[in-house]
Amino acid sequence: MHIYISVDLEGTNGVLHSSQTQPGESQYERALKLMHAEVNAVIEGALQGGATSFVINDSHFDMRNLRIEDLHPSARLISGWQKPFSMVSGAQQGFSDKPFDCAFFIGYHSRAGSACGVLSHTYRSQIFFDVKLNGHSVGETGLNAALLATFNVPVALVSGDDVYCQQAHEELGKVTAVQVKRAISRYSAEQPSFAGTLNLLKQGAEKSLGDKKSWSLKKPASPSTMEITMFDPAMADAAELMPGITRLDGRRISFEHEDYSVLFKMMLGVGVLGASRKDPYF
Repeated sequence: MHIYISVDLEGTNGVLHSSQTQPGESQYERALKLMHAEVNAVIEGALQGGATSFVINDSHFDMRNLRIEDLHPSARLISGWQKPFSMVSGAQQGFSDKPFDCAFFIGYHSRAGSACGVLSHTYRSQIFFDVKLNGHSVGETGLNAALLATFNVPVALVSGDDVYCQQAHEELGKVTAVQVKRAISRYSAEQPSFAGTLNLLKQGAEKSLGDKKSWSLKKPASPSTMEITMFDPAMADAAELMPGITRLDGRRISFEHEDYSVLFKMMLGVGVLGASRKDPYF
């Protein structure tokens, strides 16, 4: 059984503040140790559940956080930026040209605008105020799962704080969700025993592979529409330069395509253009 794992950092137990997610900050190295431990726990549990191979996609920030020498020896690692499908790059290729049986989203976080989700955002934390897919606000889980569905890869397991797990159920259905901390605000949480968290992740991974009825494979509509509210009208100015982008008002843009993978790439491009217009002073 071939497993694809997309790994973010903000949803890891012990990670509470944006400074922990940035290279060069004092708590970043500690956060990486926690991140590696959670990934390895998931792999160990999946092996007990019958998995045979793993491809890990580093999906946080510049995507150069995970270290192959610190991962379980059965893992292959995709790292670095730029990748064509960002947080789910490599899923379309399979494992040694064999399709993945399912995917895990580990260390994920709630969507932009969540009332108290730890480090909540959607892809571009300082660019995207809200992202809607076919009229519904979605986070990275909904966006990424829709793309995986076009590759016929179901999502079997997710992990993050309680707010994230609730949203994952809203977006994906009865997928196995492992809560690793309880959110109090955007920058605080109640953290359970880390050793206990690792055990929960092992158990969740093993359980998920034996419960295929809970796997989520929800293909997006064709055509699908995406609407993005930018933080700054100047960012919408830049995004509007792309062919196929419709300006709805000062901060909102929308675009549509029959192929969701193209729509997804357009979203990534809008983020890059928006970042180019970020004003450090105003």
